[in-house]
Amino acid sequence: PKVAMQTASAEEQIMQKKTLEKELVAKESSIAKAKAAVAKGQIEVNGPLPEDFSARFAAGVAEATGCAPEDVKVLGAVPAKGASGIDDVVFEARTDIVAKVKTQAADPESKLANGPLHMFLVAKDDDDDHDDDDKDGAGKEPKAAPAATEGAEEKAPEVDVSEMPFGDLEPFGREDTAQELTESSLKESDAMVDQLERAEVAEEKRAVFRALTRLRGAAITSYDGIA
Repeated sequence: PKVAMQTASAEEQIMQKKTLEKELVAKESSIAKAKAAVAKGQIEVNGPLPEDFSARFAAGVAEATGCAPEDVKVLGAVPAKGASGIDDVVFEARTDIVAKVKTQAADPESKLANGPLHMFLVAKDDDDDHDDDDKDGAGKEPKAAPAATEGAEEKAPEVDVSEMPFGDLEPFGREDTAQELTESSLKESDAMVDQLERAEVAEEKRAVFRALTRLRGAAITSYDGIA
């Protein structure tokens, strides 16, 4: 009876080992699928962007596409090349959400463009501004511009920058430098996230291998007892 109990215990440990191996393979497969399902997207929005734009963007996308706000993550924003007052926003979400955001961002009648992100996606026409000004000024007498102020502006003295201290130095804070630094920061952030994910998977593998090693030692001990 003692030998039979030891044999059953060894078989049970072997079954546990196989189960752990299957769970490890399934977990690695699910992690790979999750990574493949996440994609990055880029859209143009009206700037300047407020400090809470990431939260507004996630809420607007969630309302328009039906996803959860946590599924959308803003990675960064840089000024668009050749366009004043336009920013390129880079975000991360599921592949289907990225496709919906790009489609709705290009349609001024879409749910996304008419939601919380309306002021960032739809350009305000100058004609509307003029119409609003005309309505506000209807029935009111036009105010004459003060002549003294205009004269003062016309006679404003010109300042020679070269005569000022350090006037020959090149200005700092150039737009192309800022854009390069932002793009470099995005690449470093992506690399850091990938490294963290790889470290997490490696730690899970080590934990499973440690468990398998302990099971193997127990199985060898059982076989030694049977022998």
